Amino acid sequence: MARELLQIDEASAVLRLAGRSIIELLAAKEALLLIGGDTPLCIAFGDDGTAMSAPTLHAWYPTVHARMASGTSVPNPTGNLMVAVPQSHPKAVLMAACPPVSALEIEQQQVATLETLLELIAATLGRIQIRSSLEQTVTSQCNQLIEKAQEHADALARLDLAAHDMLSLSLTDVLTGLNNRRGFFMKAEPLFQLARRQFRGSAVVYADIDGLKQVNDTLGHMTGDQMIRDAASMLRVSLRETDVLARMGGDEFVAYAVDEAEPHALLSRLQQTLDAFNHLRQRPYQLSLSVGMVSCGPEANVTLNDCIQQADRAMYERKRCLH
Repeated sequence: MARELLQIDEASAVLRLAGRSIIELLAAKEALLLIGGDTPLCIAFGDDGTAMSAPTLHAWYPTVHARMASGTSVPNPTGNLMVAVPQSHPKAVLMAACPPVSALEIEQQQVATLETLLELIAATLGRIQIRSSLEQTVTSQCNQLIEKAQEHADALARLDLAAHDMLSLSLTDVLTGLNNRRGFFMKAEPLFQLARRQFRGSAVVYADIDGLKQVNDTLGHMTGDQMIRDAASMLRVSLRETDVLARMGGDEFVAYAVDEAEPHALLSRLQQTLDAFNHLRQRPYQLSLSVGMVSCGPEANVTLNDCIQQADRAMYERKRCLH
């Protein structure tokens, strides 16, 4: 919101955005904004965020006017939140009817949000000189409030980035950088459903690192972790960018490939990649994977999880036969 307000040059647009934000961020049923000055500005916001001029006969007007006139806090009507900027000798007051909450912390967050909205609204209205009387009363504070608005905009940008990072971390295996189990299903499930609707073939590959326990026991877990990362790299370069690859946990990996014309060619590529890696002899171990694969034909009435379980069983059967 801060970024949008800083780009708005019309009072009506400011009030429309303010009303929408109050409703969306606080789920308020209604709100009343009072801006002081020689000719006070009183704006009421409806339950849809629509802004309209409010008369002094408005039921909340005496309360918000008393808050502005007294220079100190006054009791809020039951079920409403009221904030003012600045706290002493306020130039603007905003009251909103917000849904009741049970936790004090949530109420404090609502108050902080309402204060931020009021600061942004007052700063923007002052910047565009919505009224000459308002300009005279807030000009001395305009630069400070605009700077505050920019700080809030920067804080919102940081929060957006943090939220994106948190989502990415929740879907990513920290050790390998691959998808984790949750990330795999979030990305592969829509592809699986699309392939079924479009009658396209696909395949699930399940892989297990051979000898990881022995490496952990003899060479240490740091070397074991490196072995896991190497396996992840070999799988990644053997698959296409459109395929979904994940570490399911421990020494197990799963991949989902759509439109793999020759599924067994994938296994051949993987083995060639492993052979090339081992030929370099850069590690104190030989990297080997037991792999199971199943084709997920569109005609089969199976889920993605069913295909994973089948590939898992195929992998263990192959491991049993080889060892």
